[in-house]
Amino acid sequence: MPSDRIALNADVVGYSALIADDLEAMTKTMRIYHELVDREVGGRGGTVANFVGDQFMAVFDDAVAALGAAIAITKAIEEHNADVPAARRARFRMGLDLGPVESTSSGYHGDALNIAARVQAIAPAGGISVSGRVYRAIDEPELRFRAVGKRHMKNIPEGVDVYEFVDLPSTGVGAPKGSLDLENPTVAILPSHTDQVDDSVRSAAEVIRADLVHRLARVPQLNIIDARASVGTATPDRNARYMLETGVHQFGDTIRLYATLFDVGTINVVKSHKWTGPLSDIVGRSDEISEEVARSIEVDLIVGEPARLYAELEDPEAIERIYLGWYHFRSDVPEGWAKSVDLFDAVHRTHPELPYGAVLKAYALWMGAANGWAPDPEAALDEAHRLAVQARAQGDHTGMGQALEAAVAMSRGDNEGAVAALEGLAAVRPTCDVTYGLEGSVRRYLGDWEKAVEACDMAMRLTGLNKPWYPTVKAASLFVGGQTNEAAIIAQGVLEHQPNNLEALLVLAAAQVELGLDRRAAGTADLIRERFPSVDVEGWLDKTPYQRREVVDRWKDDLAAAGAIA
Repeated sequence: MPSDRIALNADVVGYSALIADDLEAMTKTMRIYHELVDREVGGRGGTVANFVGDQFMAVFDDAVAALGAAIAITKAIEEHNADVPAARRARFRMGLDLGPVESTSSGYHGDALNIAARVQAIAPAGGISVSGRVYRAIDEPELRFRAVGKRHMKNIPEGVDVYEFVDLPSTGVGAPKGSLDLENPTVAILPSHTDQVDDSVRSAAEVIRADLVHRLARVPQLNIIDARASVGTATPDRNARYMLETGVHQFGDTIRLYATLFDVGTINVVKSHKWTGPLSDIVGRSDEISEEVARSIEVDLIVGEPARLYAELEDPEAIERIYLGWYHFRSDVPEGWAKSVDLFDAVHRTHPELPYGAVLKAYALWMGAANGWAPDPEAALDEAHRLAVQARAQGDHTGMGQALEAAVAMSRGDNEGAVAALEGLAAVRPTCDVTYGLEGSVRRYLGDWEKAVEACDMAMRLTGLNKPWYPTVKAASLFVGGQTNEAAIIAQGVLEHQPNNLEALLVLAAAQVELGLDRRAAGTADLIRERFPSVDVEGWLDKTPYQRREVVDRWKDDLAAAGAIA
């Protein structure tokens, strides 16, 4: 009868090319690797089921032993490669799964072997990836993984949760890289294309490119790489998610300039700009061109779709205040919050006839009350509600004012009022990511977790730079709905970028308890106590405005089991 065992599948990356390049050297290398694999697998109680060419398969009774063998093999190979030219380095990619494995006279058989091979195929060169079953069997807090997500694999009916082991020298990964895309975007500005133009035009194009670099450097939360300055030391596709290509075409005395933003991963065009005019006007338009490109990138990659609405203000100073307000608000500290309130208030005072300043200030005040930043939370909620109602009366078509009315009602424990305020929100067709984030937060507390997840997903689709708040709310919503594995994955991803996110830590610890990862849960509880020594976790949970008491009681029980609650 088959029994549950750990299957390890490994394959050398680029083996055919390495063999073709130097058969003798590669044959010698594989002989060394064969001895290494036999030693490390056998020394940890495993069995090498086969080793053919560049591939081997091994089975183990213990998940920690299997991962230990994979790590030891990878590190030993990296030491072997230290003196080998980069083009000649042979590295395994490895995959592990846990499941029924049967041993017969013809060898080993079972789904775990097939899944391990599929998991191996998506591991990075020199890396180790494991299935969710293996991850849950390895309850060792010191072994760190990055959640890759659910993958649908050939001939495997159900999706497989995949985790990548980190801290391997062969992959160069020293810390988990989040799968939630919460990093500030990086744009590589490529050298200008100035073929077949006059020298004077080429010089003008360089002036425009330099102005673009300077203008983009002023965009908050945007990282830029001057690719021309880094030639020979960095390549855009390794250091940036986006690249900006500029160029100029000359038709006699007529010039056409273009600037195109690409997604490096897909080479899809994100945004394209072009200008046509007389040669004599090219340098004079440099500031105008730089401003247009920078604003466009700021909208697409930083602020998101809602920023397009602010163009109705037709007031550069007010728009700048809105951008700066968002910038300070995202600092997640009381000082930044206070600056954002002042900036949004200035927009409201200078443009009282429009809803934008009112609704943005209302949102900041609500968040200030929720996070304990406002000196008088009740007064902040009163003002937030007044401004939200005013914004709706002024024709706020983002839906944010209506969502804020629901959020204020929820914060006051008025669940019926929150439900009533949410009615008809979808009909407003909100275009603001914050609106959906607010809806998700309210619905999460009301127990409507599936709609909360949908709202959070929409919020993340609408913004170029995801706010950690959205995936945090999504993780909590999934936990409320009993989707503990996915909740843990998302919470862990948030913490990779925002390690002091208390709610994400509480979701992760509770989900780990429910997944049977007791040692990991205890480790997360240690982090909670270390990072928030003065926080009363039980009191924090009691103050959350959940409509269903059983959610709070379940969360408390899990956190008590983890050791986060005495």
